[in-house]
Amino acid sequence: MTRRPAALRVGGLALLLLQLSVLASAEVPLPNLELTGLEAGVEERLNTAREALESALEGSEGGVRGRLYGHTGQIFHAHHIFAVAEACYQNAAELDPDELLWPYLLGYIYEDTSRFSEAKAKYERVLELDRTHPLAILRLARVLIDLGDIELAGPLLQRVVEEPELAAPVQAALGKIATSVEDHAAAAQHYEAALEAQPQASQLHYPLTVAYRRLGEIEKAREHAALGGPAKLVVPDAILNEVSSLSVSSQMFLTTGAQALKAERYDMAEKAFRGAIAANPENKRAHLNLAAVLLHEGRLDAAEASAREALRLDPEFGFAFLNLGTIYQARDQLAEAIEFFGKALEQNPANLKANFRLASVLMRTGDYELAAKHFRTAVEISPSFVRARYLESLAWIASRRYDDARRVLEEAVEIQPDDPELSGALARLLATSEACSPADAERALAIAAKLDRDNPENVETLAMALAASGRFDSAISAQQALLQAARGQANADLVQHLEYSLERYRQGLPNDRPWSVEASPGSIQEPTSRQ
Repeated sequence: MTRRPAALRVGGLALLLLQLSVLASAEVPLPNLELTGLEAGVEERLNTAREALESALEGSEGGVRGRLYGHTGQIFHAHHIFAVAEACYQNAAELDPDELLWPYLLGYIYEDTSRFSEAKAKYERVLELDRTHPLAILRLARVLIDLGDIELAGPLLQRVVEEPELAAPVQAALGKIATSVEDHAAAAQHYEAALEAQPQASQLHYPLTVAYRRLGEIEKAREHAALGGPAKLVVPDAILNEVSSLSVSSQMFLTTGAQALKAERYDMAEKAFRGAIAANPENKRAHLNLAAVLLHEGRLDAAEASAREALRLDPEFGFAFLNLGTIYQARDQLAEAIEFFGKALEQNPANLKANFRLASVLMRTGDYELAAKHFRTAVEISPSFVRARYLESLAWIASRRYDDARRVLEEAVEIQPDDPELSGALARLLATSEACSPADAERALAIAAKLDRDNPENVETLAMALAASGRFDSAISAQQALLQAARGQANADLVQHLEYSLERYRQGLPNDRPWSVEASPGSIQEPTSRQ
């Protein structure tokens, strides 16, 4: 079997594939890596494992030989040396064909590296050995969705839909299928069930926002948009947890934990960071990262204790102040959150997250102008951070500084011209400005005409643009339809806002309120996705 050399990175070190060592002529050769420069314990562990394998293979055959490869692969897998782990698992699967562990772990490596067709074959092999294996069923279904084969994925998910531990990932996968066929009612139902099973998975709020917008349930969409965050779903996986427990590296614990945290596998991340603390109790980053995991899981008291321990180890640790601010923000203790975010900025005024999170809290306390300034700082730090530009514009709108809001939105639309939320917001400002020129009105109308008419907010934007360009009959017609729908929702604030606009159009006047800030300050929320 021919394999291409690859550069590997372990613990921040680039490991060059130097040669291939063939341990048995009919088996996949294992990459022979230079392991110098690693932590002493890790280097010793991996070299010992390699030497033990070579020694034990002499005279062994069949399933015994396969298990030797498999167990060695797990050790390398635990330390993120995936090329060796993959080769070991391939040999184990071939020599120990009745053991489903080896194709499962191979499938996970392939899935994790987006080699979905290869992952599909391995999970199918697991199910040949055990057709009821819940994790393999779920992972195969998810891979099939990534490959676009939803007709096969759906029935697989139905086989594990009653598994309590897998409720969140199963329901989310069903929601993804429903979204792909534009069944937004079903998508909302599935994503709500996923969120109920795993409330800390804040990314679920984004597809829910989309589903409710498509269904015309704007208030629900706004609620979920406000709650959206970075936390992904966790797939509980005892097999992978067992592999990660084989690591002996404090740095590797941190690396493993960071990767698990990025993937929102919080159980694995917590175990890794606790391992790092056990190996070195003075490691401030291990305490801080553990606090981040606990925060994502909603365990706020424990998260605060870990963040404060990091701060005890380094009283000027700006990231500890940032975590504490986020913890108090999650508790709705906004004054304390502002204080800690401020301390984080004292340590580093260019801290992107501290500026953005402080601005978000200031929006909630009504200090809109100061919020806009911190959103602007975030933009200056990261000019491609379109989400910060959008929220800055909303802060200026809440401050009734519409010229500043227009300036910011013009910048954002220039960067991301195809974003309907940005262009729609700009159309509203153009159409409702006191200084709206005929050219502004026509530009607003051109933008609004391209927006999705299934979204009531976009229909309202179109009515504003029609009125601004003097087409009052058309504006009145569109506004009356919106008002009738709003009355059916029994939303008094929205009805009042729409009635105000309708009366303006009947008097032959353009709208002068781009948003109903007076009626519902809470409507100024984060967009569905912006990065």
